[in-house]
Amino acid sequence: MKIFITLSILILLSGCAATDMQTKLERGLGNIPTTQFSNAQTVEEIRQLRPQATIPLKIAVISQRNLSQQERDIVEQLGEKLKQIGFVSSLDLIPQSLQPTCGYRSDQNCFLNASRAAGARLGADAILFLSESAVTDAYVNPLSILNLTIVGMWLIPAHHRDSYSVYEASLFDIDNGYLYAVAEGHGENKIIRPYMYVGYGTGRDEASVKALNDISNRLYIIAQEQMKKIAVPSK
Repeated sequence: MKIFITLSILILLSGCAATDMQTKLERGLGNIPTTQFSNAQTVEEIRQLRPQATIPLKIAVISQRNLSQQERDIVEQLGEKLKQIGFVSSLDLIPQSLQPTCGYRSDQNCFLNASRAAGARLGADAILFLSESAVTDAYVNPLSILNLTIVGMWLIPAHHRDSYSVYEASLFDIDNGYLYAVAEGHGENKIIRPYMYVGYGTGRDEASVKALNDISNRLYIIAQEQMKKIAVPSK
């Protein structure tokens, strides 16, 4: 009986102490990978960079990790929308065979140079680099005490998974590394499930999809604004 009471108190305390995810999410936001966009070394050299491509652009897309099928569909849908407004002629993911193989001991410019080379092999004008930072907060509520029973493990929603994802997109010129645009998208997903239907990463994919959807919409708005700027005024 003493063991049962002790376990009950510990579970209740853990459920109350872990409900605030804000601190952990804020820490996760700082983990977005950064990419050097150009080989230019000084401020003067960077300011002298000029766009080398003209609209419609042929864009190659590269991600820091393998995208899920749902994420790949979002990229494809973005490409179709950008084609409709005349901003791109194509928007294609760089195949796995051309992905950079830079290790942690590689030169700091390795990923940039390898990405631009891969895009050039595809005949692209620009590279759209996607990077993501995601964090998941896992905690239980007081109902988790019922995990001590078989029925509770299978039926009682006591386990929380709060996931948050931030996607960053950077579009830069393949020829000289000129930065065309940067955008950031956010996605959040919260679920409660029984013990037997949850893992630490449960819900994280859904947050990533929401963040990629968000950044896709932002990129589309940016493209629309650019098309308005180059539109010929009606007489």
